[in-house]
Amino acid sequence: MTCNINENFSVVYRPIEKDEQDKALNLWYSVFETHNPGCFERDFNSEAAPTYQYGDTIGAWYDGQLVSAVHIRRFILQSRDDGIKYLCGGISNVATLQNYRNQGFSRHLLRLAIKRMEQNEEFGLSILGTGQYNHYSVLGWEQMNTPHRITIEWKNFDSTMNKMKWCSTSEIFSSDKELILALHTKNPREYQFDRSPSSVFEHFVGWNWQLNEAIIYIYREEELGYVVISKPNNINDIYVSEWRAPNIDVERKLLKIAAEEIYRRQEQQTNIIRFHGLPQYMTIDELEQWAGKIKIDYNVNMMIRNIRLPKKTIDKIITAYSKGSATFWPADIF
Repeated sequence: MTCNINENFSVVYRPIEKDEQDKALNLWYSVFETHNPGCFERDFNSEAAPTYQYGDTIGAWYDGQLVSAVHIRRFILQSRDDGIKYLCGGISNVATLQNYRNQGFSRHLLRLAIKRMEQNEEFGLSILGTGQYNHYSVLGWEQMNTPHRITIEWKNFDSTMNKMKWCSTSEIFSSDKELILALHTKNPREYQFDRSPSSVFEHFVGWNWQLNEAIIYIYREEELGYVVISKPNNINDIYVSEWRAPNIDVERKLLKIAAEEIYRRQEQQTNIIRFHGLPQYMTIDELEQWAGKIKIDYNVNMMIRNIRLPKKTIDKIITAYSKGSATFWPADIF
């Protein structure tokens, strides 16, 4: 059912005030019907979202009721090559109450979000994830076709690696939070999102890891690295969700350790191992020769919009994600 707008009532578009944030939360929980408590509160939490500013959440009010909202999350996207940091507006929580859809509310709010980012000279680009491409493409967001999951028919297993110590998310955040954050920062992809300060890392990344019951292995030999397995207890959907290594040798060790753990948890019934994203150092040909036959699935839901970057820069960013040298990890939420 769609509500026909009564001309006697005006539609007001404005930022959501601090004392109105509960109305935005109620709207988001109602529309997205999530069963994950606390997932939206993080957007207003001063520790989880310390860069949040008044005006980053915009609402459409009809007859005094909040019927639609759009949220801008502020991310820092950093280039590995030159260290330049770009403020990225992650468009999220785009929601309209069912009875008020197809009236142009969210589209107008998105225009206001664009205007806000354009007027704020700090924003360089905007990224979002969606399955409704036309809703955003008409406003300038461009669809990116990025390598997503790779499936490997793993050819060589080593049972001696089954005794490696894996930690839960809660263990990591009580003992090695700063170390994991430092390893993520120290060994970057071509482009990657900054997860600091550690409160952001714990609230957003930790929430995603907890949601997927992630387990983490820290490599502590002559050099340091880590690898994460998500959904370890779901043998039909278990996968390596991210990793960080200082070089190709450590990367190979981490991926092999993870493959062994997945093989063990799958009760050695299949040699299919899934990874989110492409390797840091190995090419696809090198990976296939080393690990086994590869199948690559692509993510078509990511979209990017230039705000004020030179065309050469935005094209370089798009190329990095399209070829897989930059990766959207599952825990980089926006």
